[in-house]
Amino acid sequence: MTPKGIIDIKNVSFYRADRAIFKNLSCTISAGKITSIMGASGSGKTTLLRLIGGQLQPDEGKVFLFGQDLATLNTLDLNQLRSRMGVLFQSGALFTDLSVYDNVAFALREHLDLTPDDLYNRVLLKLEAVGLRGARDLMPAQLSGGMARRVALARAVAIDPELILYDEPFAGQDPIAMAVLQRLIKHLNTQMQLTSVLVSHDIAEACAISDEVVLLGQAGVLAQGTPAQLQASQDPAVKQFIHGQADGVTPFHFAAPPLQEELRGAKS
Repeated sequence: MTPKGIIDIKNVSFYRADRAIFKNLSCTISAGKITSIMGASGSGKTTLLRLIGGQLQPDEGKVFLFGQDLATLNTLDLNQLRSRMGVLFQSGALFTDLSVYDNVAFALREHLDLTPDDLYNRVLLKLEAVGLRGARDLMPAQLSGGMARRVALARAVAIDPELILYDEPFAGQDPIAMAVLQRLIKHLNTQMQLTSVLVSHDIAEACAISDEVVLLGQAGVLAQGTPAQLQASQDPAVKQFIHGQADGVTPFHFAAPPLQEELRGAKS
């Protein structure tokens, strides 16, 4: 079995109690592209991100990252592999007691042996890339939601990773902040020659910047392809999600007996 992409997921099954989140799921994420992982609530988007990062282990199957089987790595080797990727958490997850400057400098201090001048210059360059060099002395509580997300992005790319994982980067953002994040993700992916993986339920925003989309559902991959291919799909489950239909393969009504049978005192 030879891995083909920067991320290769082979016949993965993952259970919570007796519920199958994934069953024989397989997909490949190519290097240098922006790939969005989408799906309805509960389809396992964030779970898949955690499997990719090695936070979770599959019950069956294998997850390859940079060609290495995560299940075979010890803690030291796994952490070394993780140093090649950055993560933008949904909430931003900034350290509340550290300034913007120190939040971005944190990973650099932990992983690299830089002189004070080199550290200073590198932090300023990353903040400049996200348009917030002038905010370096502010505290997280002084930032808007959009600014906090951009600082978190500067921190995620501070050590020049090869891969960056975004967990719902557009969640809770106003239209201007969302447009800024879209432009930054696209620009940084090109300029830094990154591979970007986005978990998102914002169809229009994610598709606008993605090279490929992996659509999750029914404990597996419903479809994988370019945004245009998914938009044109005639698969009922794909159409329902992409076009936001309230009823379809995923029904509006949760399974239940006929209403007349459950109403008290109702005449049959």
